[in-house]
Amino acid sequence: MEYHEKNLKIVEELEDRKGVGVAYGNLGICYQNFGDQQKAIDHYNKSLSIAIGVKDRAGEGRAYGNLGISYQKLGDFQNAIEYHKKGLAISKEVGNKNGEGCAYGNLDIAYRSLGDFNQALNYHKLRLNIAKEVGNIAGEGRAYSSIACVYQSMGNFKEAINYHKEGLRIAEEVGDRAHVGRACGGLGSAFRSIGDFKRAIEYHSLHLSIAKKLGDSTTEGTGYLNLGSAHQSLGYLEEAKEYYKKSLRIATKVQNELKKQ
Repeated sequence: MEYHEKNLKIVEELEDRKGVGVAYGNLGICYQNFGDQQKAIDHYNKSLSIAIGVKDRAGEGRAYGNLGISYQKLGDFQNAIEYHKKGLAISKEVGNKNGEGCAYGNLDIAYRSLGDFNQALNYHKLRLNIAKEVGNIAGEGRAYSSIACVYQSMGNFKEAINYHKEGLRIAEEVGDRAHVGRACGGLGSAFRSIGDFKRAIEYHSLHLSIAKKLGDSTTEGTGYLNLGSAHQSLGYLEEAKEYYKKSLRIATKVQNELKKQ
């Protein structure tokens, strides 16, 4: 944020209007990541206004997309959808395939949050097609996993498992350890939902192992919680209790660290 503010001051002195718009957008991203969505929205609106003024269609599209994400984080999904659709239209107009793919992914999340799983599924399949078209193998893998999550929300666990496996295969192929972990976690949850607790334990254990290697405490805690649930369902109550205790310890530690910040 400090460097983006310095950048903003310099481009204002140079009267570089397009540069000012970009700087406001970058500051908006900082505020968004800090969790201050209202300040993020204020900065994105400034960026949008300048982009429209200097006829920077690509910058306008980015601003719409960023506004959509902030409204999404605020739980205002109707506004989020409106902005994502505006960003999508501009990405198509300027031929920004990556922007188009991102817009489809964000629209999926918004519609899924509203419980409209059919719309969510449509947008994520469009995102998958874009990833294939531009040769974005990693993006293709993430799209498969996202589609799996929608099927899971719909209760179609067979399709969810198929898509999670495809996402896992690609994540392993490109060496994306974080995505390998997420895919394993998704498979664990799907197998748990159909009552195959031994397979669930297998995948949750893999997810936990990766979270530990990546130093992701929050996901590690979730992994212990999922393993506790799977062991409890099998009647292994002592093992379940130990996993729950480990999950609780990590959750308490993370909460205490957040309070210190």
